[in-house]
Amino acid sequence: MDISKILVNIEQGADAELLLEKALRLAEGSGAKVELFCCCYNAALRQSYLFDQASLSKAEQAYQRHVEAELEPLTLPFKQLNIDIDMDVCWQRHPAEAVVRKALRFAPDIVLHQIKQHSRLGHYLFDQSDWQLIRECPVPLLLVKQKVWSDGGHVAAAVDPLHECDRAAALDHRILAWARRMVHALEGDLKVMHSYSVLPHSVIFDEHLVLDFEQMQHTVRTMHIEALSKLLKPYGLTTDNPAVTVKEKEAHRAILEYVDEAHIDILVVGGVTRGLIDRILVGSTIERILDELQADLMVVKPPGFVSSIEEN
Repeated sequence: MDISKILVNIEQGADAELLLEKALRLAEGSGAKVELFCCCYNAALRQSYLFDQASLSKAEQAYQRHVEAELEPLTLPFKQLNIDIDMDVCWQRHPAEAVVRKALRFAPDIVLHQIKQHSRLGHYLFDQSDWQLIRECPVPLLLVKQKVWSDGGHVAAAVDPLHECDRAAALDHRILAWARRMVHALEGDLKVMHSYSVLPHSVIFDEHLVLDFEQMQHTVRTMHIEALSKLLKPYGLTTDNPAVTVKEKEAHRAILEYVDEAHIDILVVGGVTRGLIDRILVGSTIERILDELQADLMVVKPPGFVSSIEEN
């Protein structure tokens, strides 16, 4: 499938210049229709008409028309290139829920969402809407940072082929398929990376295992290479290809290192829903890399994913 519809989430009052540049480049390369979406809400306005619902409704509509007028000039670069573009403004207190519901109605192939730099603690206290969108967005979500893409987009798929779960295997194929779509739209090049870790020598106390440590490392590496080779075969890639990188390191450390070394513009990863307590205590790979990652991050959900947020 090609990219035919792109939803661009614009935060009111935020500098969206680079976000729109990237949306324009994707649309131009894919021929996709673009829709700009802005969720607006003004608590002071609502408080002013708290006991007058009729006046509140009129005030909300007037406020939305004001936001639409602000968005209108943003569509001009798209229209100049004959790209089909539209815009939609809604009044909603919870922006992540509004974006998900819009995605359910509009059925885009991809959602672009600009994120800000914030602390790890801030993930849970101040930017909960970002994380809610990451968890709940039913279509691939491109988290856009303030970093310009290179002329030939460098897109990397981060895969984890050593698993026993068919659902996880299908997710790897979705990651690779979406990475190829982005490469096609950007006229870039596809790269693949995989990381794994083995127990360090210092934590092995069994003398027999110590003697066999090098053999154990070799066995583990062989297993990962064979699994990766099997995954990549349908895509015409091998583990000997310069576009394929394997690192023996913890996933979050390997990804950050790899993105810098390979000058990656977009990293495509899989997003798997986890419990809140587990996230706080352990942290997913996405949470551990997002702030430090010097690239845009595309989060792809596994097949059959259903958001807990329902369309109104």
